[in-house]
Amino acid sequence: MYKILSLDGGGSWAIIQLLTLKDRYGNLTGHQVLQKFDLVIANSGGSIVLAALAENWTLEKALTLFDNKDIRESIFSENTYRDSFFPVDYLRLFKIPFGPKYSSKQKKDSFEKLFKEVNKRQMSELPAFIKKESLKIVVCTYDALNNRAKFFKSYGVDSEDYDSVRLTQAIHGSSNAPVQYFDFPARFKAKNSEIYYELWDGALGGFNNPILAGLIEAFKLGVPLKDIKLVSIGTGNKLMSLKEKNNFWKWKQIAIKKRRKKLDFKFLKPQAKFFKVTVLNQAKTILYQPPDTANYIAMMFLKMVSEKAINEHIVRLSPLIHSDSSTSEDVVPLINKLYALDMDITKEEEIQCLMECFDMWQNGEILNQPLEFKVKRDNDIVFINGNKYYKDGMDTWISWGF
Repeated sequence: MYKILSLDGGGSWAIIQLLTLKDRYGNLTGHQVLQKFDLVIANSGGSIVLAALAENWTLEKALTLFDNKDIRESIFSENTYRDSFFPVDYLRLFKIPFGPKYSSKQKKDSFEKLFKEVNKRQMSELPAFIKKESLKIVVCTYDALNNRAKFFKSYGVDSEDYDSVRLTQAIHGSSNAPVQYFDFPARFKAKNSEIYYELWDGALGGFNNPILAGLIEAFKLGVPLKDIKLVSIGTGNKLMSLKEKNNFWKWKQIAIKKRRKKLDFKFLKPQAKFFKVTVLNQAKTILYQPPDTANYIAMMFLKMVSEKAINEHIVRLSPLIHSDSSTSEDVVPLINKLYALDMDITKEEEIQCLMECFDMWQNGEILNQPLEFKVKRDNDIVFINGNKYYKDGMDTWISWGF
């Protein structure tokens, strides 16, 4: 059995990953958790969780990354007007929420202060520090200078092109979401190199959900795919609500009909909303990167190789943020709040929404994101493969014995 842990990106929503790990393992230390796996791959928010585990924080302490206001705000440190660059400085001065608002440098400094033991070591030294020499660690980033995905690994040190970096550097690149979030690429160079990297979030390379990359890494290491057991923990998969779909259609029709009537000011607001939905939200899509495709390909790949049932290989645990005709009316208000939350959650009441989301997901009131499903035209979900409920996925994981 070859055990892989895959951790999605998702900013502060990664608290859901820690709550899931705590539900499975109680208050174990990070090293005790990592020792249960053979390969761990992570992106963005999930990479921050990985760093806390590598630092050997208990799972209870690791939760402070997101439920402690001071730590949250040290990672998501807002730029002042003086520190912003044109045109973001003027747009945000006039309350136009477009462009990056957080300091990449402050995030880097925060990671180095939070993860002091990890920051002393190169990634290649971490397996020995964790007391599992065979452990493989992978962090996903995106190389802004070469426009391609870039993985940093704890292994492959004998290769001529191996990039020896610290985990704090790797997670700085991995969590460096552009467009609406961090201002500049993460800049650093590998040990014994004079060439600097300029890095963005690994989601830009298509690895916000790194499940498929984890499988490929195991395959490259010579692991028989039929032996793989993969636990993939997400940070919540948002689908569009029926109300949002109706608004999209309404605003689109107004934009089409009124685009030549430049002085018809009462219709400017819905046109602006349509612009925001189609431009700003689509710019974020590369970061949200709904993980359905990666899950589906991984599922089909393993099914083809082993010819075993899907649950023999993959457990996918991630709340499905969606309401349809089957959703309890008691849950709808929370789901509506969750729809409105971005990745960069810093307010206490927003974190409490995520904690409540976990509780309802754990209790089956919010559904689990399956490996394969369809969304009908009336917005109802049809489940095809995978676990519909958190408990089913967790029970399978427990039955695997790690």
